[in-house]
Amino acid sequence: MSILNGQALVASALAGLTNTYSTLMSRSSTSGKGLTLNDLSNVSSETLTSLGNNYSFLQYLTTNFASLDKDGDGEITSVDLNNLMNTMQSRGLTYNELQSLCASGGGDNTLLSTVLTYFNKIDTNGDGRVTSEEITKFSYDCERDEAEQKYKSFKASNMSLYYNEGVEDDTSSVLDTIRPKLS
Repeated sequence: MSILNGQALVASALAGLTNTYSTLMSRSSTSGKGLTLNDLSNVSSETLTSLGNNYSFLQYLTTNFASLDKDGDGEITSVDLNNLMNTMQSRGLTYNELQSLCASGGGDNTLLSTVLTYFNKIDTNGDGRVTSEEITKFSYDCERDEAEQKYKSFKASNMSLYYNEGVEDDTSSVLDTIRPKLS
């Protein structure tokens, strides 16, 4: 297993949210400062086409609208989105968030698959979320375990020292001071 890049996975999820939000805002019919639930529910086919692989981000924004609109003004503003992204980055992502935000094809599917498969082992504090630090630590632990298994059978035995008696600048003189010469 190569080192898993947890930061890349989280960054991919956050970038997808940002891109989707920007696309939707640029095509929004309302003149507000954010996206309404109506904006998210009634997206034109042209906008859906422009979202491409990020359609799952639209679903995420729609499904979680009430929790994202912290001030209850009926709009998800850029401030609301920044707060969400800062929170996700610091507290980590749940299994469901990983599935919906990272499975859109924007990131490394091998990385996502590995993180989803070992989610409970990666989530060392048991809070139901994985952070980039937990992903990286899990990866290093796996690498260490692999190395320990691979080199477990290697033992320091049958070693010999080259000893050249009678040579002045011999590096073995250090050994002579530790172990006296036999007469």
